[in-house]
Amino acid sequence: MAMFKRNTKWLLIGFGALLLAFVLVSGLISPSEAASQAQSAADGQALFESKCIGCHTIGGGHLIGPDLQGVTQRRNLDWIRQFISAPGEVIASGDPIASQLLQENNNLQMPNLGLSPTEVDSLLAYLENPDQADQASSPAPQPQPSLSGDVAQGLALFAGTKRLQNGGPGCIACHTLSGAVALGGGSLGPDLTQVYQRYGDAGLASALNTIPFPTMQGVFLNQPLTPQEQANLHALFKWAQTNAPPPPAQLTPWLFAGIGLLGALVLFGVMVFFWPRQRQSLAERLRGNQ
Repeated sequence: MAMFKRNTKWLLIGFGALLLAFVLVSGLISPSEAASQAQSAADGQALFESKCIGCHTIGGGHLIGPDLQGVTQRRNLDWIRQFISAPGEVIASGDPIASQLLQENNNLQMPNLGLSPTEVDSLLAYLENPDQADQASSPAPQPQPSLSGDVAQGLALFAGTKRLQNGGPGCIACHTLSGAVALGGGSLGPDLTQVYQRYGDAGLASALNTIPFPTMQGVFLNQPLTPQEQANLHALFKWAQTNAPPPPAQLTPWLFAGIGLLGALVLFGVMVFFWPRQRQSLAERLRGNQ
């Protein structure tokens, strides 16, 4: 009986020691985990403000894309992770949720942001609990004051006849705008004739302010549009929505054919002028110069 009591005593002591160790270890680990989660959320906030804020808000309503307030409660985390990583693949797969979102947002497909798995997890940590992010991190871009835009100035900026103040390229290098210039524009980016209808007033203003598109961020990161340039381009795209003429699809082939014909005539004239001299032998040309 005494031995039983003694064994029980040592078992209780051992159990108490294990429990104490667990409490101590838990106390040491929990702050570390909390700090790690807070840091991850802070990294996610920085990512959101640099890559997402041009199209989304958190509690501020629909912009170009949907409001992401509570998105981690509405959607499965694995689905969100996959969609952020490769939105094009999810949409192409026929995913019903992705197809519905595409339809609800004027068929504007979210670009692939090229985020690493760690960055995606940080962004998810921020979306799960935006308040957990470090308040000392970079503040979100503030809305620009309302300025009056000038359509003519916006057209000059678009066509590149007026340089952007911070050195960025004119829109025409990558985009077209119906009726803006005779020969159209670049084909790297989409036609912007109907961009005001697709994005809406607030969405277009946000896109011009933050330039959230991956192919454009590298160009405009260190040379952003000034507030007045944003206002002028905004006025141009709003005007083009209802006033721009239809694309000159019937005239363009004839225009290029005329340019080609003119070039051929010029080349033919040059050949007519120089060809007789080419037919002369070297001796004849030397005699002619004497």
